[in-house]
Amino acid sequence: MHASLWKFRGDSDRLVDAYDAVVAEIPSTALRLQLCLRAPDGILLVDTCPTEERARAVVADPDFRELLARHGLPEPEPVTLFRVHRALVEGRPAQS
Repeated sequence: MHASLWKFRGDSDRLVDAYDAVVAEIPSTALRLQLCLRAPDGILLVDTCPTEERARAVVADPDFRELLARHGLPEPEPVTLFRVHRALVEGRPAQS
C-alpha cells in the first residue's frame, strides 16, 4: 500500500466543504483508506492506493486535478508518496 500526502492551503472551513463535494463524486469503492485533516493553514489529505503505480497515476491524473479545481480546491503543494508500513482502522489492519 502507498500513501500520497496532499497539502491544500487556505481557509480550512471552505476547503473541507470543497473536499466533501469532491468525495461525493468518487465511488466509495475507490476509497480504500483516506483521511482529511484540518490544519491551521488549510487541509492535509492522506490518500492510499494498493500500489505505488496506482498512487502515481492518481497524482498525475488531469481529470482528478480538474475535479479538485471544479470544487474549489487550490493547486496542492507538491504531493509526496510514501510506502505504508502499517494501516490500522479501529485496531484492525486495513486491507492493502
